[in-house]
Amino acid sequence: MKRFLIALGFVLFAGQAPAYFTWGIGEMPCNRFVSAKIEFEHARDQRTHPAQLNWVKGFITGINWSRDSNIARDLTIETVDSWIDGYCRKNLNDSIAEASAALVVHLEGGADKPEAK
Repeated sequence: MKRFLIALGFVLFAGQAPAYFTWGIGEMPCNRFVSAKIEFEHARDQRTHPAQLNWVKGFITGINWSRDSNIARDLTIETVDSWIDGYCRKNLNDSIAEASAALVVHLEGGADKPEAK
């Protein structure tokens, strides 16, 4: 039950300033996600963007663990990358953690597409 309440906190605060502590790459603003993806696509930086995607995968894994579920069962990394990129382009000042939380809400039947706040 405790894990469920923690995970619920992630979802309830998506789109608001997170009420949880974010560690590492998740603290980066979305504008860094977008620029790192561009750098990755042009083969100038092959480290940052894959690390960002790994952080998002870890976030989703944490949600799955806390809920004993698999909300990412049918996802590919390309789908996750595209979704987070779309969200981040519309919400440049949000963090990667906030974008990840919005993706979780979306996967659970929330918004059909990334929405700007």
